[in-house]
Amino acid sequence: MKLGKQIKKYRNVLDYSQEQLAEKTFVSRQTISNWETDKSYPDIQSLLLLSSIFDTSLDELVKGDLQIMKNEIQNDGSNRKLNLYSWIMVFSFLLTAVSMGPIILSDNLVLMCIPFLLLIPALYFSSRVEKLKKSSDLITYSEILAYIQGESVDELRKYRNKTSNFFEKFAIVSIFLIVFVGICFISIWLAKIFMS
Repeated sequence: MKLGKQIKKYRNVLDYSQEQLAEKTFVSRQTISNWETDKSYPDIQSLLLLSSIFDTSLDELVKGDLQIMKNEIQNDGSNRKLNLYSWIMVFSFLLTAVSMGPIILSDNLVLMCIPFLLLIPALYFSSRVEKLKKSSDLITYSEILAYIQGESVDELRKYRNKTSNFFEKFAIVSIFLIVFVGICFISIWLAKIFMS
């Protein structure tokens, strides 16, 4: 981020201390320090006030930071949704796999519907995850992890490779299916033991 450097530069040009600028912007000295060291980012009202105090345009003040601000606004909440949807999807798939054993060995045909009902949230939330990934331009596993953790994915996007992306997706889906089928077989095996 360049805004911190801009604030410090303009503050020094006007020969203001951090305390003086804090007083003029109605924030604490620590907040000014955090802005200058890029530990936090001023809200829009503070940015407008700073541009007025520094007698510069908002565009000039935030020059170079517009894309970062756009990413932060866009990313706000989406990464939490992606994380939540992913966990719901995995949990639903896990419940489906675990329920397979006792239900398959049961004589009741009505119970056969339970795994399919448990699978509905998994399928719904997997489609939501894919929609969020597409809207946030996430392709690789490392991009998804960085996004969920609130980190910038711009640097990771530079290393995209269509061939390796295909194999990465194929490997993830294959491993997931192997684990899912494995849990189903373990569930059936345990159900046989306990139902004997």
